[in-house]
Amino acid sequence: MQLKRLLLLFTACVMLSAICLKASAQSMLGRNISIHINQRPLGVMLKTMEERGKFYFSYDSRLLKPDSLVSLDADNWTIKEVLDHLLMRKFEYKETPGFIILRYAPLQLKVLSDSTAMQGEDFVVSGFIADEHSGKKLANASVYERNVLQSTLTDANGFFELRLKNTGMQVQLTISKEFYKDTTITFLKDVNITRVTGKSILYYALNDDPEGIETTSLGKLFLSTRQKIQAANLKGLIANAPFQASAIPNVSTHGEMNGQIVNTVSLNAVGGYNAGVDGAELGIIFNLDKGDVRSFQLAGAFNVVGGNVGGVQIAGLYNNVLGSVHAVQVALLHNSVKRNLRGVQLSLYNHVRGEVEGIQVAPIGNIANKRVDGIQMAILGNVASRKFEGIQLGGLFNYAGYLRGLQIGLINIADTSRGFSIGLINIVKNGYHKVTLGANETLQANLTLKSGSKSFYTLYTGGARLNENAKMYGMGMGFGTVMGGGRITLNPEISSRYLYQGTWHCTNLLNRLDANINIRLAKGLALIGGPSINLYYTGQFNAVKGYALMQDLHPKFDATKRSNWFWGWNVGLNLF
Repeated sequence: MQLKRLLLLFTACVMLSAICLKASAQSMLGRNISIHINQRPLGVMLKTMEERGKFYFSYDSRLLKPDSLVSLDADNWTIKEVLDHLLMRKFEYKETPGFIILRYAPLQLKVLSDSTAMQGEDFVVSGFIADEHSGKKLANASVYERNVLQSTLTDANGFFELRLKNTGMQVQLTISKEFYKDTTITFLKDVNITRVTGKSILYYALNDDPEGIETTSLGKLFLSTRQKIQAANLKGLIANAPFQASAIPNVSTHGEMNGQIVNTVSLNAVGGYNAGVDGAELGIIFNLDKGDVRSFQLAGAFNVVGGNVGGVQIAGLYNNVLGSVHAVQVALLHNSVKRNLRGVQLSLYNHVRGEVEGIQVAPIGNIANKRVDGIQMAILGNVASRKFEGIQLGGLFNYAGYLRGLQIGLINIADTSRGFSIGLINIVKNGYHKVTLGANETLQANLTLKSGSKSFYTLYTGGARLNENAKMYGMGMGFGTVMGGGRITLNPEISSRYLYQGTWHCTNLLNRLDANINIRLAKGLALIGGPSINLYYTGQFNAVKGYALMQDLHPKFDATKRSNWFWGWNVGLNLF
């Protein structure tokens, strides 16, 4: 009786374990879902599946059109069944943690005339790869062994031969070609062949950018045609290894699989080619990495990375990253980041096509195509095409789409500004623009141009004293701000004018602080005026015939001093 109870208990435990194991091992493609839609965009459908299944899709939007309209009535279908229906079995599905990768593969491969033989200590596998439908033998198909990471390509006749070290283990060959479903064949000791189609091998990188390093100018120059074909066939197939050494990309300890392996340490005598680095990489001349690089990368000339970079990246000449950078990036000539920068860039010229959170420093210039939150410093100039929050320091010019920080440069330009621009010329396209016609106690006729934002604008002014025998001319610039809102505002302005009193040999500077009150009379017209305090500095103590002398206009001046101050006034009309 006791034995019978133990057997029943044991059986129940086994069944429960099996049920739990099955539930935990259930793939994302095997999950059930119910969806009812009618003529909705495919992208919306995929987004709904992501939200309900708690995973993400990765695919090439050039081959799978998210805006195409689809209809579906599915009750308790698996994710795979839904995808088969929507994509008409033209895609292959690969799973990685949290992702389902949709790979365009409408065609099917088949293996012909398989042959195996022992040659010394090597196990040699050969055969032909063909299109299953037409029977046409296929050139440049990738054939690789997943355990020892060796690979080859079929020749012009579709023939392959792969030599593998005899480890006594079964051999699994996977055949891949762009637009074909992966096919895996298993060679056992008795040379029986088991065919498996669409099997998931290792794991897939999730970079859906169709422009990999193979399409860059340096990738085209240094990567062989065979390596580019392997990259197209194997797509995101990635393995891990602790170490690799290369003389050049074609000569590596990983052979033709070097572009599919992420290494912890990569040492390249001239240059190397990896799937990525998760540790450190050193190239005497260059490093080429398809995927992510983390921790440290150093090249004598250049680094090209198809994924993201984290840590420190240093190149003698040039860094080009097709993903994002969360690192310190240093190069003598140029740093280029296709997506976003979180960190520091130091180079002669820096360009980030995405967002910047950090610091860009360059003698020539810095460019960011999207939002910037940080500092841009350059001798020539800085460009932030969209919103800029931080400080732009440009010797010649600065440009920001929407300024919410500080610009300091000879020329500052912004489309919209809620910040400050300090320079000789400050232009805000959608900002504060006024023309003022006015007079003050010194110059009877003044024309002033004001440009910038309400919070901070630059003014350029010129004026004249019109008395025939007591002429005087003045020109200068200054800064102002608008305080308050509505019909009446306070417009304090500080400015400096050079006064011409008949000679250029003397310095005559009139510095003013005007406490202007601006009263709007109508659209585009306002009355402006108020008291001022003036500080006058001069090196001219004798009048020139026909010109006025400031000391004569202000009897209270101490004629022996170069500097004097006095109260004044200002009145005028603001136009526009």
